[in-house]
Amino acid sequence: MAEQPVPPKKDQKPRHRSPNYPGIGLRAAVGKIDALYKADGLAASPKLAALKHMGYERLHSEAARTLSALKSFGLVEETNDRIKLTQRGIEIVARPQGDPIREKAIKECAVSPDIYQLIMEEYRPTGLPSDASLKSDLITVRKFNPTAVDGFVQDFRDTLEFAGLSDLKVVESKQSQEKNGGQTVLPQIGSLVQWESGGQIQFTEPKRVRGLTEDGLWAFVDGSDTGLPVKELTVVSVGTIEKPAERIAVVSPAPKPLTPELASPSLVAPKMRSYSWALSGDFSAKMELFGDARADEDIDALAEYVQITIKALKRSLAAQKTVSGKN
Repeated sequence: MAEQPVPPKKDQKPRHRSPNYPGIGLRAAVGKIDALYKADGLAASPKLAALKHMGYERLHSEAARTLSALKSFGLVEETNDRIKLTQRGIEIVARPQGDPIREKAIKECAVSPDIYQLIMEEYRPTGLPSDASLKSDLITVRKFNPTAVDGFVQDFRDTLEFAGLSDLKVVESKQSQEKNGGQTVLPQIGSLVQWESGGQIQFTEPKRVRGLTEDGLWAFVDGSDTGLPVKELTVVSVGTIEKPAERIAVVSPAPKPLTPELASPSLVAPKMRSYSWALSGDFSAKMELFGDARADEDIDALAEYVQITIKALKRSLAAQKTVSGKN
């Protein structure tokens, strides 16, 4: 005898699901990855071990929501059933409070979840309304489950406070980010920058930019004569060097691409040398050389440039003497 289909219960109601959103706020999420970091450091942890480090004995619904939230904030990634911290997560747990790189990473996490970004963009011009108005909008417009909206608003506001983004006007709009190609602010002379190469942070502390090539592709920082690729630099804060004499405007041609034989971690770009001479009174000369000579023609070209400069100075001096003689 064939089995008869079981009729649905008359009082069974369709489940109301809210839009996808982090199950915990960013402050709590950082606490979870901090526990993971203290237990296993930078090593990738088996999923069940990672959950235990974060306070869960097994993979149940609450643990799954937490793990999903950590991924939504961009704090962890999962590969081959193992959990590891992202570079953003490492910056947050491994750096002290108040470190500008840590604060930048926290802000980036806060705007990562799609629903957070949508709400921030919607209310950025006017600021967030009261909790009652916000909950009403979330239920009617975003179709949030009324039983879940209270917890979401609490986590959302706490995330903004934790990230220092309570004033939504400081949050860059998504359209602006897309217009700029998702790029961060380009470094200028005086900017504090961090250098990330090969997925690893290279500076223990941000360094100040003291020079840029004319094409803007390479930068020089305090304490080093080696050019760094601008595309690998992140501006931590924009500023100016207090002493004007320290400003070095590099106007040399762009460095030639390094050949595979020359490329190495210690040789990122050709070096810059600066030579100065005190001639007489307040008259002095300064010359900046970018890179190493590759052929005799390079030396000849430099000699010709110096001779042309000398001739120009002689003409200027002769003109001054002529004017002085007429007077």
